[in-house]
Amino acid sequence: MSLRVRFNLLITTLLLMLMVAVGYVVIKGMRISTEESVEAATRVTVQLLDTVIINSRQNPEWGYTHDVMHTFLQSLGHVRSSEIFLYDAQGALMYQSPPSTYRADENPPRWFARMVEPEPEVVSRRIRFGMLVVASDAAGAIRESWVSFKSLLWIESGFFVVLNALIYWMLGRWLRPADDILKAISQVEQGNLEVKLPQYQVPEFSRIAQNFNLMGESLRDRTEENRRLALIVQQTADAIMIHDLNGNISFWNPAAQRMFGYAPEDIIGKSANLLMPPDHESEQARNMAVIVANSQVEYYDTQRVARDGKLLDVSLSAAPLMDPKTGEIIGEICSMRDITERKLAEETARKLEENRQLTHLIQRHIEDERRSLARELHDELGQYVTAIKTFAVAIANKARTDMPSIENSAQTIVSAANHIYDGMHNIIRHLRPGSLDNLGLSAALRDAVADWQAQNPQVAFSLDLQGKLDTLGESLNINLYRIVQESVTNALRHAQADRIEISLSQHENGTLTLLIKDNGIGMNMCNVDQSRHFGLLGMRERTQALYGTFSIDSLPGQGSAISVTIPEKMNS
Repeated sequence: MSLRVRFNLLITTLLLMLMVAVGYVVIKGMRISTEESVEAATRVTVQLLDTVIINSRQNPEWGYTHDVMHTFLQSLGHVRSSEIFLYDAQGALMYQSPPSTYRADENPPRWFARMVEPEPEVVSRRIRFGMLVVASDAAGAIRESWVSFKSLLWIESGFFVVLNALIYWMLGRWLRPADDILKAISQVEQGNLEVKLPQYQVPEFSRIAQNFNLMGESLRDRTEENRRLALIVQQTADAIMIHDLNGNISFWNPAAQRMFGYAPEDIIGKSANLLMPPDHESEQARNMAVIVANSQVEYYDTQRVARDGKLLDVSLSAAPLMDPKTGEIIGEICSMRDITERKLAEETARKLEENRQLTHLIQRHIEDERRSLARELHDELGQYVTAIKTFAVAIANKARTDMPSIENSAQTIVSAANHIYDGMHNIIRHLRPGSLDNLGLSAALRDAVADWQAQNPQVAFSLDLQGKLDTLGESLNINLYRIVQESVTNALRHAQADRIEISLSQHENGTLTLLIKDNGIGMNMCNVDQSRHFGLLGMRERTQALYGTFSIDSLPGQGSAISVTIPEKMNS
C-alpha cells in the first residue's frame, strides 16, 4: 500500500470519526429538542382537556362529562405529539385520536428512532362515567428530525467525497517527490550511482534530496575506492589471503591461486596450516599471537607448500583485520610474495662469489708460483748458464792456439749458453715481467709493446695510457697485464692483423676501462664456444674475479675488440 493511500486512509478515518462525532452531537440535540417538543405538546394537550373537563362540570346542562369530552375529541382530531384515549365507565374504548399524517411518507430507521425517541409520558384523568388517557407520541417529531438528519447526511457525504478527492489530489501533488526519491533509490540499488535528485519546494523533501545527493557522492567515492582496491587485490602479483582468529582462510585472491594451485572453493574455510611445511607447524600460531597483540609481521622470509607438493620460498607480511564498527581484531590480512627466484639468485650469486674468490685465489697462487719460478730460473739456472759460459770462454781462450777443434767446441758451448740465457729471460719475462714489480703497470705495458713491435715489425702497435695507473695494486696490475698479454698473443697468432690498438684509462669516478682492438679477419661470435677457448675463458674469469665486465665485439672481416671494465671498488 502506497504512502499516498495510507495518508488518505488516515485522513478518511479521521473524517469519518469527525462525522460520527458530529452526527452523535446532532442526534443528541435532536433527542433533546424532540423530548422538549413532545413534553410541551403533552402539557398543552392536557391543559386543554382539563379546561374542557372543568367547563363540563360547571355546565351540567351540556350532559355527562364523558359525552362532552367525546364530542370535543371528535371535533379536535389529531393533536401533535399526543395520543388521546377515552374509555367509558366499563373500560371500553370510546375514542382514540387518529394517527398523525405529518410526513407520513418518511420511515426513519429503528436505530435513529431509538436514539431520538424520548421517554414516553402518560397522563390520565378520571372523569364522570369514564377515563381520559393522554400518551406522548414522538413519531411525528422523529420523522421531522429524520428529514433534517438526512439532509445533514447528504451534506456530510458530499463534503466527505469532495474533501477526500481534494486531499487525495493534494497528497499526490505533495508526495510526488517521494516517487522521484523511490525511483532514485531503485536506480542506486541497481548500481547507478550517478543519479541525482533536484531541489524541491517542500523543505523536508529538499533536505532529503540534498542528503541523498551527498550520500550518492560518498557512495561513488567509496565504490571507486573499493573498485581500485579490488583491482589491486585481484591483479597484484602477491598472494593475499585473510585468516580468521582460528587460522582458517576466508579470502583467497587469484595470485594466491596461481602461486599455490588451490582454487578458492578448494581452500576457503580450511586451515592455513594446509600450506605449512612439516617443520613450520608452529609458525601460524606465533604469527597469530603477534596479530592479536595488534602488531604486524613484516617481510618475514619463510616457506610454504603448494598443492603439488612444491616447496616455495616466500616473503610474508601480515597485519590485523579490524571490525570497522567495534574496532576489535577479527582476523589477519596476510600477503605472500614468491621469492624462490630471488633465493635462487642469491644462492647463485653466493656461489659465483665463491667461484670468483676461488678463481682469484688460484690466479694469485699461480702468479705467486710464476714469480717464484721466475726467481728460481733467474737466480739458479741463470748462475749455472753464466758459469757454463764462463768456463767455455776460458777453454776457448786456452785452446785457441794449440787445439783449434776444442776452441770451436767451446765457442759452440758459449753460443748455446747465450741462446739458453736469452730463452730463459724470455721465459722469465712471460712468467713474471720484472718491470711490473719494479716500475709499475705503465712501464710493463710499454716494455711489452716494444718487445712485440720488435718481434713483429709488420704490425703497427699503439698504446694509450691515461690516469693514475701506477698505484692500482699488485692484483689489478698482474691481471690487466695478463689480459693484454693474452689478447695481443691471440691477435698475433690468429687475427692476421697489421694494426693493434691498446687503450687503458682510469676515469674520474675511478672506473678502469681496457680496450684492445685489431683490424684482423674477425670472427662470428655466434659460432664461437667461448667455454672451449681457454684464452677467452681465462680473460673472462680474471675480469669476473675483479667484479668487472668482459665483452668481445667481432664480425668476420671487421676485426675484433675486447673491452674490460673494472669498477671503482677494485682499484680504490
